[in-house]
Amino acid sequence: MKIAPLEVSTFESNLATAFDNQNLTCYAIIDKAQDKTLLEKFEKGGIGVRGKCMLPAALDSEAEDYAPYLLELSPLAADSEIWPSILRAGAEHPASFTLLASRFSFDTLWEHLAAFTEILLPDDTDMIFAFWDPAVLGTLTGQASDLTLHVPAPVLSERQRARLLLGISVWWYWDRDGNPQQILPRTNAEAAAAHLVSLPLKLTQVQVDMLVEAGVPDQLLSMVMENQPQLLWDIPVSQRYRVIEQHLLDARKLKIFGMRDILNYTCSALIYADALHTDVTIVALLEQVKDGKISFDKAMEQFPRT
Repeated sequence: MKIAPLEVSTFESNLATAFDNQNLTCYAIIDKAQDKTLLEKFEKGGIGVRGKCMLPAALDSEAEDYAPYLLELSPLAADSEIWPSILRAGAEHPASFTLLASRFSFDTLWEHLAAFTEILLPDDTDMIFAFWDPAVLGTLTGQASDLTLHVPAPVLSERQRARLLLGISVWWYWDRDGNPQQILPRTNAEAAAAHLVSLPLKLTQVQVDMLVEAGVPDQLLSMVMENQPQLLWDIPVSQRYRVIEQHLLDARKLKIFGMRDILNYTCSALIYADALHTDVTIVALLEQVKDGKISFDKAMEQFPRT
């Protein structure tokens, strides 16, 4: 059974409750790489109390302008006139920021989250871990109500998930369709077990593969936008990700796996549209690709001209 996304009215009610709870402090994580103006909106009218770049290596450097930023919100923020426009920005630009409520002080929460910004790969190579990206966050925790996730299964183990959510009472983000999502901690036992997880977090190869796969539709969309943007002009921006993801899935069904071939298939699908599935010549060529008789490059050479 699929779980429905959070109703907007319920989300706003829960958020107001969090602001009123004297045992909790509300925070925003703003991705300045996505929207440099959003921080100014949060700070307008005293909404933001104090903030700090979440990447320790970027502190006091030019890189801060493109890094995630933790901002403590004033208890008066929920009553600010600018708050509705901030919530609309979340729905319209979901990658820009997330909201959370925590029992931790600002310094404690910053230290907790900053420790997660670096992870170790199976070969002990370290890298930046963009868990603050809503699409990544939902994939990490396996947000069942987020129907827009390309990889819906949780990447993190129960203990790792509990370690990430330690001290956090609720974490909100907006999915790709603009629906608010609410991540909640699970059991006290899991929270206790979270202390057994050491940092920096070390991922298994399976976890790395899942995260890589989660980003493939975005990568494809970015490459099409960069190289053949005219192919997307007739598709509403809100629908482009879904269209690209479906072409990716169709390519996999045809046993097309290389990124270059998948990109070429995606562009072909955008160019030929329904003809890719109805034109006798194209259908026959794609069957040969699926059966491994010819490469997709060879098939494309024989596609009818548009």
